[in-house]
This record gives sequence, structure tokens and C-alpha cells, in this order.
Amino acid sequence: MVVVIDTEKCGNITDCPVEGLCTKICEQGALVEEDGQLVLHAEKCDDCDLCIQNCPNQAISKA
Repeated sequence: MVVVIDTEKCGNITDCPVEGLCTKICEQGALVEEDGQLVLHAEKCDDCDLCIQNCPNQAISKA
């Protein structure tokens, strides 16, 4: 399954209550900040689900 970011729920990095924790805990570098936006590089994702489990806004899921 592919990780999906709900842009309406996501506060991006600047408005995230934990300052982009998902980008910090992604060991594969699949989630990164680009121009203030959260961007997923799906080819790097190893389906560990850490980003899903730790997003305070529940903006990350699988489709």
C-alpha cells in the first residue's frame, strides 16, 4: 500500500505541533520537506508505518 498525506489535515512543517516529526523519524528519507511542504518519495518508503503512528494530526495513512 502507498502512504498518503492528507494535505488538509497536515500542518506541513511550519504548523506541525511536533515540527515535522515524520521527516525526522523516517529512516529511509521518504518523507522530506520541500519548500515548506511535506513530500513523499514513495520509492524510498519501506512501509514501516512510523510516520502514520506518530503523526499528531492523523494526516498520514495508507491507501
